[in-house]
Amino acid sequence: MKRMIFRRLGVVIVVAMLLIMALNYYLQVTVAQRDMINATRDIFSQVNQILSQNQVEAAKVAQDFAEKCLTQAKAAAYIVQYRPSIVENVEEIKKVAALLQVDELHLFSPEGVLYAGSEPKYFGFTFNSGEQMRFFLPMLEDRELELCQEITPNTAEGKLMQYAAVWREDGQGIVQIGMEPERVLEATSENELSYIFSLFTSDSGATLYAIDPETYEILGATDAGLMGRNLSDIGLNGGQLSSGGGFHAEVNGQMSYCVFEESDGVILGRVCTAHSLYHNVNTNSVFLACYLAIIGILMIYFIIRYLDRNIISAIASVNGRLKKIAAGNLDERVQVDTTPEFSELSGHINRMINSLLGFTDKLSSVLDLARAPIGVYEYSQGMEQVRVTDKVSEILGLTREQECRLLSDHVLFEEHLSRIRRGKVEGDQPVYRLPGEEERYVRMESFLREGVVLGIMMDVTPEIVEKQRIERERDEDSLTGLCTRRAFYAQMEELFYREGSLGHAVIIMMDSDDLKEINDQYGHENGDRYLQRIAQGLMKSSAPHKVISRLSGDEFAVLIYGCESEARLMDYIGEIRRNRDQDSLEMENGSRVPIRFSMGCAFLGPDGADYHALLRQADERMYQEKRRVKQERAAAANGTKAQPF
Repeated sequence: MKRMIFRRLGVVIVVAMLLIMALNYYLQVTVAQRDMINATRDIFSQVNQILSQNQVEAAKVAQDFAEKCLTQAKAAAYIVQYRPSIVENVEEIKKVAALLQVDELHLFSPEGVLYAGSEPKYFGFTFNSGEQMRFFLPMLEDRELELCQEITPNTAEGKLMQYAAVWREDGQGIVQIGMEPERVLEATSENELSYIFSLFTSDSGATLYAIDPETYEILGATDAGLMGRNLSDIGLNGGQLSSGGGFHAEVNGQMSYCVFEESDGVILGRVCTAHSLYHNVNTNSVFLACYLAIIGILMIYFIIRYLDRNIISAIASVNGRLKKIAAGNLDERVQVDTTPEFSELSGHINRMINSLLGFTDKLSSVLDLARAPIGVYEYSQGMEQVRVTDKVSEILGLTREQECRLLSDHVLFEEHLSRIRRGKVEGDQPVYRLPGEEERYVRMESFLREGVVLGIMMDVTPEIVEKQRIERERDEDSLTGLCTRRAFYAQMEELFYREGSLGHAVIIMMDSDDLKEINDQYGHENGDRYLQRIAQGLMKSSAPHKVISRLSGDEFAVLIYGCESEARLMDYIGEIRRNRDQDSLEMENGSRVPIRFSMGCAFLGPDGADYHALLRQADERMYQEKRRVKQERAAAANGTKAQPF
């Protein structure tokens, strides 16, 4: 036992250590990933703040520059208007441009032709000379317009310039100035991701990325060598970026933990190598494993020593006694007093044995008080005697001699129950009819648990008898004793759709010809006798396999099946007709009324295989015969020959 406890205790401690280590490792990894995600989101927030701030500053610089361009254009227009002599002097115009601190000064005619300015090489250009020039075309239609173009490559050289144009106050032309936007471009460059990422000092093993969400091109990275490359070049794909949260992937040939987030039309990402992210996890796990191993060894040593001195020997003694008790020896008693706890345990076990010995008597008393026809029995497979409550013998109908013999040997008792189980009543419930002439029913169930058989039985005779009575009333026509429509269709379902063949079979539909006249002339009581007589005639059929039903008031149906030939079916049909033609009913006034009903037949096979179709066919033929009989009667009454139907 000590070895078993040692092994099991060792297994428990080892499993506990492994679970603790696994849980600790999982928590450390989770914390590292969570810290990585939180730090990454802080960095993304800083990037977004810098972007927003730079965008505001760049917008302000661009607005100020545009206002300056318009102001300089107005100043140039004023000078040109009031010093017209400079128009023909390029050098003078250049001096004006230098004085106004603009790079280009152009004069356009009212028709939009550049005819003078600081750059003679542009003379002759019009507002239709290029895409950049066409921006100012609307000014030819509206002289109130003052336009400042955004930074755009100019038409002649493709050089980045910002142009502004206004009309002269005298309306004699348009003055346009151009300025190189160094300050605007400088402010714009500070808003580029590559510039912003250069402001961040990347952690060891971590890289920041900015990805184009459409092309997945790397727009910016703390590693300048990755700029301009595609996402697939570093081992990632677009589907991973949209997965949400952090994920592991192999990036640039190294297993890494990645966090990506879309923000303002760009995907920001931070990738940290697994080695860098989890560099402390493995070290901490090794130290934890050592601590747990030392603690586990000490625990096993002290626990085993304590168990050996105080518990194992006592357990062995109790176990030996309980083994005898479990085998059915309830006379055995436990006396172990190595510790106060075991002494108390011994007392509880002994009281439990005494309680078990008196359990059946107590249960019998409870069932008697409840006046419930229930019996309970129990026996162990290691003992012969069967313990039962008082009602068991009464429910099973045992004599005193049978009771003594069966309850002294559980094998004989089970054999007796097996014989009862052969009389199972149809249905899902474990209900059986007891042998003998008296109609008695019992419900029995038993369970086997840990070598002990526990069974319960109940006298259900009143319930079964009442159920059978209800079923008979439901399925048997109270007037004729034939089966009802419900019972007839239930039997049709069973016969036509169960496995096996019906052989040659026929369905016969019948309907009384004179029931209304008899009810009117002799009363409904005699009408009922008339229907009973029809039923009696049908039951005289000698067919060995038949189902006879009263479907409704004066409508009957007969199924004859299991015949070896169709000729045999015709014999049984002829027999029914002969019984009808030879039968009559004596009324209360002494007169006799012949039994008359029309018949229609449908044969299985030639007329179909579905009983619903056969019933319809037989019903149709029955009404054909009914109409033919009425014609014959009418013809006989008129003294004429009936027309063929």
